[in-house]
Amino acid sequence: MPRHSHEHAEFACGLEGVHWSLLGNRGYTCRPGTLRFLPAGEPHENYFPKGARCLRIELRTPILDRAREHGAVLRTPGELATPAAALLSRLLLKEFRQNDDLSALSIEGLSLQLLEACSGEPAWPGELLPQWLGRIREMLHEESASRLTLAELGRSAGRHPVQVCRQFHRRFRCTIGEYVRRLRVGRAQSLLTRSELSLAEIALACGFSDQSHFTRAFRRLTGMPPRQYRMRSDGRGPG
Repeated sequence: MPRHSHEHAEFACGLEGVHWSLLGNRGYTCRPGTLRFLPAGEPHENYFPKGARCLRIELRTPILDRAREHGAVLRTPGELATPAAALLSRLLLKEFRQNDDLSALSIEGLSLQLLEACSGEPAWPGELLPQWLGRIREMLHEESASRLTLAELGRSAGRHPVQVCRQFHRRFRCTIGEYVRRLRVGRAQSLLTRSELSLAEIALACGFSDQSHFTRAFRRLTGMPPRQYRMRSDGRGPG
């Protein structure tokens, strides 16, 4: 791809193969997992050999404005090579592949963290959970079947969405979306063992869009499909 630029800022993450990018007077070798940031209007060139694939995550004005409300954001083009960026980019790719009703929530939060170039400092042992973060956790438990947004969670806690997603991930070691998935699957486990509801009814009761989505999420987190889990719990299947 000859020298060009994009209207919007973006993250670019290597998926398969190796490709090369020329940015300013510097060349980058982009392997799977390599994450680059490009501001809007930044001229660059790319060379993609056969079999190379890259995920582009376009960052439009609303999310950039939201990040700026909280503080400084990424401005300089180039590769993001810190351990924190590597972790966040892996989680971002995972959410794109997950692609369920909670992925947008997680993708927004992870993108905000990457824009802020946060250090990802771990929580110290014994550190108390802030009251506002505890309220968010309670809200997620109460509304795990609902379609909550990052903006709603931020308003309920009186905190900026950047702070919400960063502190949540720091304390619970997962995105908000993944946390809600685990809550939904946990509730489904209880219904599978204590009720006669069908799998489709349990899926809807726990907030999954359909039975297929429910089965995929359940298998990923428990290692078995829900029907097999129910049979084992009833003593009708192999232990």
